[in-house]
Amino acid sequence: MTLVLFGALGGVVAIFTSWLITGFLFHRFQAETPGTWRPEGPRQYAAASALDVFAGAAIGLLYWHTGGVHIGGGAGWLFRGALFGVLAWLALALPVILSLATFVKLHRGVVVGLLLDWLVAALLASIACAWAVRA
Repeated sequence: MTLVLFGALGGVVAIFTSWLITGFLFHRFQAETPGTWRPEGPRQYAAASALDVFAGAAIGLLYWHTGGVHIGGGAGWLFRGALFGVLAWLALALPVILSLATFVKLHRGVVVGLLLDWLVAALLASIACAWAVRA
């Protein structure tokens, strides 16, 4: 269960990187499709933050149940964690976001921002888990 906690901690850090990526760097692209977006406020930010922590904990649970990524040749914990994060992102966030963007009118900048945001979130949670079991 330690990995669930470390994954959740990665999710907590992802709250701040999400603000930087989606809320600051790519937020301006939302103005290109104004009818797509709901109003933003404290409730929405709290819900999005809770989802970041939940996603991190879920990645921790997945890491725990799969044992992470086992790579021969003495790959270090950082590489193993990063690889697990990329694989989780490829399997989950990438297809969901691209599928959504196929049917919902989103600016490409928003899509790129969301993809980058969830890649960083997956990496943070996975690397935190790999660090927790480093040996």
